[in-house]
Amino acid sequence: MKKFFMYAALCAAVLVSFEACNKDDKDKKGGDDEDTEFVSKIKVDGDFSDWAALDASKVAVATNKNDDKDALKVLKAYADEVYLNIYFEFDGEQVEDRSWPAVHVYLNSDGNKATGGYGDEFADACVDCMMETAIFSSGEWNDWNPSFWKWWGEANGSGWEWVEPGRPGDEADMWGAILPEGSGIAHGMGSGNAYEIQIVREMLPGIDFADTFGVGIDIQQNWSSIAWLPNAASTDDNPNGLANMLDVTIDK
Repeated sequence: MKKFFMYAALCAAVLVSFEACNKDDKDKKGGDDEDTEFVSKIKVDGDFSDWAALDASKVAVATNKNDDKDALKVLKAYADEVYLNIYFEFDGEQVEDRSWPAVHVYLNSDGNKATGGYGDEFADACVDCMMETAIFSSGEWNDWNPSFWKWWGEANGSGWEWVEPGRPGDEADMWGAILPEGSGIAHGMGSGNAYEIQIVREMLPGIDFADTFGVGIDIQQNWSSIAWLPNAASTDDNPNGLANMLDVTIDK
């Protein structure tokens, strides 16, 4: 009987040692697949060198085409498994009021141009939702931790009317408030005349993303848009220089 217990104890010790070795190996490799936290290739810190390291074929880019509204120079968007990453450059001389210059991010999240609206700044008028906060606050860089709004107006409509938080919308209301500023759905940081934003896609309430979806941004001074991207040159047929939103495909 003693031999049996000694054998059992020896087997148990070997098993514990084996499991410990397995755990060490998993820890070195980053753990089990289901427990490994996704790490984005983009770190939101105002150092934009990680953007240069991305596969350029996976990054959607829009550059300014309108000499009349050129405060925004470049827009880049990269969607990985978890995040929508946005980078843009702006003209520092035109963004002179830095008390609270709002930047809006607009999404055609379902990729369907027959839904959504907001034809004020985009030719395809298919925005499903929008986020808003400032890149500066009292002259200092501001963390882009925005409020979240849905389009509740007519499909492919335009306009800028608001439903305040807590008040239900009606047919006349264009934007409905869903989440207040500071809800943690996104963050951002800037350096020089550039800024980067990282949005947690699954945290946007009631929003499902197509594999390819649309992105657009604008920047404001004193609550008036001075530029947006994508844009187009102003013509007689298109005096405001409207262009379709930027198509972004998720890098899976």
